[in-house]
Amino acid sequence: MFGYFIGALPDFLAYFAAAVTLAALFLFVYVRLTPHRELALIRDGNSAAATQLSGTFLGFAIPVATVIAHSVSIPDMMLWGAVAAMVQLLVFLVIARLVFAGISARIAEGCTASGIFVGGIGLGIGILQAACMIP
Repeated sequence: MFGYFIGALPDFLAYFAAAVTLAALFLFVYVRLTPHRELALIRDGNSAAATQLSGTFLGFAIPVATVIAHSVSIPDMMLWGAVAAMVQLLVFLVIARLVFAGISARIAEGCTASGIFVGGIGLGIGILQAACMIP
């Protein structure tokens, strides 16, 4: 058993490092593309922004976790992770531009319902993505 652990540890470390890098890149791009400044709002105690970003991040992380479990290589995982990121960005774009044009401002104002809605939709779409990414 210990031999298996030692043999599998490099793969774990490589996948984990790749996944954390992908997650950091996703968060970096996402908070730059949304009109409101999630991190500053969260620092100021805005629970709407915290809920929105947390739900969106989980909506990204769940498909990535599924892909890690089923991928054939790190590049394969990174490509599918990029798809998950693009879908989450598209979810926010559709909500903020087509469904509720003022939702970003409402999140910035601290409207928790808006944050829950955006985060929840992102999480739900992420779960659907995860199911679709299994071969």
